[in-house]
Amino acid sequence: MNLHRARPSGLPLAPAFARAARASIAALLVAAAAGGPNPARADEGEWPPDRLATLGNSFWTTWHQRGLALGATDLWDGRGGGLAAAAVALRGCSAAFVSPDGLLMTNHHCAFDALALASTPGRDYLKDGFVSHGRAGEVEARGGASRVWVLARTEDVTGRVRGPGSAFARAGDDRARFRAVERARKELVAECEARPDRRCLVVPFLDGLSWVREEQVELKDVRLVYAPPRDVGDFGGEVDNFRWPRHAGDFAVLRAYVAPDGSPAPFSPANVPYRPKAWLPVSTSGVKEGDALAILGYPGKTQRFLTAAAVDGLEGWFYPLRARTLGDLIGILDRETEGDPATSLKVASAVKGFNNSRTNALGQIEGLKRNGVAARARREEERLSAWLASRPGAPAAWKSAARDVEEVLARDRRGRDRRFFLEELARLPGPLRSALAAVRRAEERGKPDLERDAGTQDRDLPAARQREMDLTRVLGTRAWSRAAAYLIARANAAGATPVPAFVRAFGAAADEAAIARRLAAMDQETGLGDEGRRLANLTADLASLASSKDPYVALAVALAPEYRALREQAEETGGGLLRTRPAYLAALSELRASEGRLVAPDANGTLRVSFARVKGYVPREALTASPQTSLAGLLQKERGAEPFVVPPRVLEAIRRGDLGRWVDPALGTVPVDFLADGDTTGGNSGSPVVNGRGELVGLNFDRVWENVAGDFGWSPELSRNVCVDVRYALWLIDRVDGDRALVDELVPSRASP
Repeated sequence: MNLHRARPSGLPLAPAFARAARASIAALLVAAAAGGPNPARADEGEWPPDRLATLGNSFWTTWHQRGLALGATDLWDGRGGGLAAAAVALRGCSAAFVSPDGLLMTNHHCAFDALALASTPGRDYLKDGFVSHGRAGEVEARGGASRVWVLARTEDVTGRVRGPGSAFARAGDDRARFRAVERARKELVAECEARPDRRCLVVPFLDGLSWVREEQVELKDVRLVYAPPRDVGDFGGEVDNFRWPRHAGDFAVLRAYVAPDGSPAPFSPANVPYRPKAWLPVSTSGVKEGDALAILGYPGKTQRFLTAAAVDGLEGWFYPLRARTLGDLIGILDRETEGDPATSLKVASAVKGFNNSRTNALGQIEGLKRNGVAARARREEERLSAWLASRPGAPAAWKSAARDVEEVLARDRRGRDRRFFLEELARLPGPLRSALAAVRRAEERGKPDLERDAGTQDRDLPAARQREMDLTRVLGTRAWSRAAAYLIARANAAGATPVPAFVRAFGAAADEAAIARRLAAMDQETGLGDEGRRLANLTADLASLASSKDPYVALAVALAPEYRALREQAEETGGGLLRTRPAYLAALSELRASEGRLVAPDANGTLRVSFARVKGYVPREALTASPQTSLAGLLQKERGAEPFVVPPRVLEAIRRGDLGRWVDPALGTVPVDFLADGDTTGGNSGSPVVNGRGELVGLNFDRVWENVAGDFGWSPELSRNVCVDVRYALWLIDRVDGDRALVDELVPSRASP
């Protein structure tokens, strides 16, 4: 969520600023050459793969001395090949090809909703795990694991998005600037997607200093191959989340399929395994402390160039409100499904996501405060101001940038509590979310496709349909309407007066209990429990929806002006950011470069490479955390009660000493997880971790508590990411579940005993 929006003031970018911005991009992204005075810090950074070759001899010498045998072109050859090309994107996660037959490894939590959607009360793949025992037993993955995106090519398109002569440069106000950029992005995407089976996106780097178009191949047939039981994949649950030591087997195995001619195609029994351009060999030798690693994946978002006011907003408003809200929603869903396994399964994915986000929010609050991020940002602003004052030739936009950003932040703070609750309501699974999506698509359908809001174009209809089909599996419980009542009551209380649409639907004096009663009645009256009707609504015109007698559709129509106003505000503040944030980033990058602090651009959901070592840390005085865990520690934690339950078949294999060839000689047993000092964030879940020879040794799945606020600054002392050791995965597949064919595919050099 973009919380540091801003309304800019002033004129479009002047030529002098544009030239300076281009210079700043080069200064920030390109490290000093060998022997230069300002080499890039060798540890911090999530690097775009096409920038690896520019990092300089000093950077690579450091890593080669640490044991990395790979060079820039081994990871990325400039033509879409190299080890990094094996990394792919899932929805909100990363994964990697690990065989020439389309086999993928990612995290268990990245396949969690696919397992939930494939389950039934009599066949619970979350509880029991999933073992295909051959390709004939693989089942279709739905939800977040139903699509895989493989990067095909990238292209710098800055000039077309915001260069001289662009609509952005000619725009007269902030909203026009935002819409100009969005129109340019859509045009660039449409051109790219004219090629068959392509999914394209245009993304900003450094908050819009530069723009890149990414062309991806979208694989539409993904199947579940193997997943351990939830008590393995999520061992420790929220108690251990963001903690160390960890003993979670957070992994799952998928396979991507295509049509017989090699083209992407929806699920079909006639499809064949996808043949990737690159895949990662799986190591059986494991890791030890100090080993050099590379982490490949699609990190979502870091924010390491924020103003102090933006950090204050995160620490004092957003994360506290998010933590409280998610905690309340979790309580509601737990109460409504207690003692009902079938209903619990319908909310399981949402509860897991809420729990993870709540824990993250609490960690962000503590970390931002502990690390003094706001104070650091304030000192940097002061240093930047003094530095700019000493440079009379610096662009005027640089000198006013911090002030301009704060002006926009101040505007964006108006009505933010109500906006927060309304946005959460629109994301909550249930009939209202479906109705809101249908109304918004109907509002936009009358426009030419390139003028429609993102998410409502023709290209987005298949994904919208899939969401409705996935929703079918989770409907049929009053838990969603109870959660919706909570959010509606909070939205009403957040403003000077209640939301007009809610007054009409529930009454001016309705409290949460009264709203819940009315929603329960609406659940009985609505026809949106029928998948066919929801799918038909996605292509219905606005007049048809406006005349609908369905109570949820009527509520969505009444709420449309409220959500439209929120989008218009977002456009205005987004346009302001597109003008003021690049100026701030350009000035700040010049200052950092002058101080020898060259850093990578923030993560933005695109393919990145981070470098790390297997490394423990000191979380607090007198405590030292070693970097590996094993089955011995798993047994020490086992309590026979959630969240520390080891499934019986796993316990039996441990007790009979059936460890196979997966024992770590130094540990004397099978390893489970390990720590590294990698630069990672959300979206790196499922990222492949390779050793110095480019072999898969693990999968990233978490960070330690002291690093939750690492999105705002990497620390050599405390930034640690948590990875599942691939040998633990191989042991479970081999010795616990006996899927020898899968082991042989993952490790083809030696057959299983």
